[in-house]
Amino acid sequence: MKVFHFRPHILLLVFMLVACSKDNQETPSEETVIPRSFYMGFTAFPYADTSEAFNETVSNVKNDGDLFLAHFDFGVPWDEVRNNESFPTNVQAEIAVAQAQKSTDTKLILTTTALDQNREHLALYWNNEGTHQPLPTFWVDKTFNDPEVIQTYTDYCRRLIEAVQPDYFGYGIEANAVFQKEEASFIQYLELCASVYSTLKTEYPNLPIFLSVQDQSGSNTRAELLETTRMLLQYSDYVAMSTYPFLDYTDLTRDANPVLFSDTWLTDFRNLAPNKPFAVAETGFTAEDLTISGLGVDIKGSEAWQQQYVLKLMEQSNTLEAEFVAWFVYRDYDILYNNTPSPPDALKIWKDNGLLDGGGNPRASYTTWLEWLSLPKE
Repeated sequence: MKVFHFRPHILLLVFMLVACSKDNQETPSEETVIPRSFYMGFTAFPYADTSEAFNETVSNVKNDGDLFLAHFDFGVPWDEVRNNESFPTNVQAEIAVAQAQKSTDTKLILTTTALDQNREHLALYWNNEGTHQPLPTFWVDKTFNDPEVIQTYTDYCRRLIEAVQPDYFGYGIEANAVFQKEEASFIQYLELCASVYSTLKTEYPNLPIFLSVQDQSGSNTRAELLETTRMLLQYSDYVAMSTYPFLDYTDLTRDANPVLFSDTWLTDFRNLAPNKPFAVAETGFTAEDLTISGLGVDIKGSEAWQQQYVLKLMEQSNTLEAEFVAWFVYRDYDILYNNTPSPPDALKIWKDNGLLDGGGNPRASYTTWLEWLSLPKE
C-alpha cells in the first residue's frame, strides 16, 4: 500500500549533541534486572515546525536513549554527486546534524535510499529547492541497474559514510515494500544492491551495512513478501525491520490491540537469515483512534495498547538478541499536523505514535521505555 511508505520531513535543522550515560540511569532491584541486548533510541522528528520544537525534541531524545537514527529519506543530490560537486546547502545541513550525534555514549544509525517514498521508483532529487524535487532530465528514464545510477548512488553512500562516520549504515529503506519477485524493476534493484553492497563492504569491512525491510506489504502475500525479503537479505548485514503493526494492511478497520497479532510477529523474517544479527530499524504504535476516510482507515487505539506494544516489542527484541531498536516519533506532532495547510492523508498515520502526547505529557509507554533503558546493555 504505497501511501504507507510516506515519511514527512524536517525543514528546520539545528546542530545538536546527543549524549546518554548509562551511569546516570537508575537500576531496578536485583530481582528485576535483566540485560537488554539492544541499543534503543529515536529520530529527532519534531512535534512542530519550529526550531524551538526541534531543540526540545533533541534535548529529550538525548536523555531517553543511547541510539540516534538519522533518517535521510529526502531524495538524492544526483547531479551534484555525479559531477563531484559540493552537496547542496540543504544536504550539508542534514549531514551536520547527523555529525553532531556522534559521542562515546550514543550509537548513530544513518539510513538513506535510492528508492522514492512509494518504494518502487528511483529516488527523487534533493537540492536547495527542497526534498523530493523532480528528477533532472538526465535521470528521468534511468533504471536502478543503469551504470550511472549505480556509480552515482555508490559515490553518494561513500560520501555520507566519510562525512558522518556512522556506527551503522542503511543504504535502502523498506526495500521489500512494493516490489514483486518477477518484475523487471525488482531484478534491476537487486543488481544495484549487489553492486553497492559489495563495493561498500570492501571499502568499509567493519561497518554494518544493511537494507531495512517491512513486515507487511500491500502488493504481496506474506509468502511472496518473505521470498523477496530473502532475496534482498543477500545484500544486508542485518535483518533490519521496519514495523508499524497498529496498521494491519489486510484489515484497515481492525483495532490496534497487540493481542490481535502474534507475540512473534517478526520471527518469520528473522529466520530468513538466522546467522545475521537482527534489528528494528524503525517502529511506532498509535496511542489514539485513527480515522482516515480517504485511505479507508478506521481503527481504535489507546494508551494502554501502545504500552502493551512497547513491552511486546522489547521482549521480542531481547528474545531475538536485537542489535538496536529505533522508535520513530518521540512526541505526537499534533501541532505540526494542524499547522500544515491541506495536510496529506499519510501525514496523519503516525501523528499519535509518540511516547509523549501532543501536549508533551508522558504516556504509560514512556515509563515502560525508561524501565528498559535502565537495564544494563549486554
